[in-house]
Amino acid sequence: MNKIEIQDPKVTSKIIAANAENEKRKAELGFLGRFFGSGDNVRLYIVGTIALGILLIALVYTLTPEKYRSTDFGLKEMWSLVLPVETTIIGYLIGSQSKNT
Repeated sequence: MNKIEIQDPKVTSKIIAANAENEKRKAELGFLGRFFGSGDNVRLYIVGTIALGILLIALVYTLTPEKYRSTDFGLKEMWSLVLPVETTIIGYLIGSQSKNT
C-alpha cells in the first residue's frame, strides 16, 4: 500500500477516524450487507434480486429443449406459478417507491 506522509496532525487523526469507521461499518454489514448495501432501499434491492432470479430460472426452463423438460411440469405450469409471483413483486416494488415520494 502507498504510504503518504502527512504533516498536519488534524488531517492524520481525521484519516485514522475515517478508516476506523469504514472498518467498523464493514464488520457490521456482513456478507449480504456488502452485497446489498445498507439504507432505506435494501429491501427493494433484495426483492428485485429475487424477482430477477425467478424470472431467469423460468426463462432458462422455457428455453431448455423439450426433451430435457419434465413431462409432469410443462411450460404452462411453470408460467402459471411464475407470473403471479412476478406481478406481486413488481406491485410491491412500485408501491414502495410511490410511498417514498
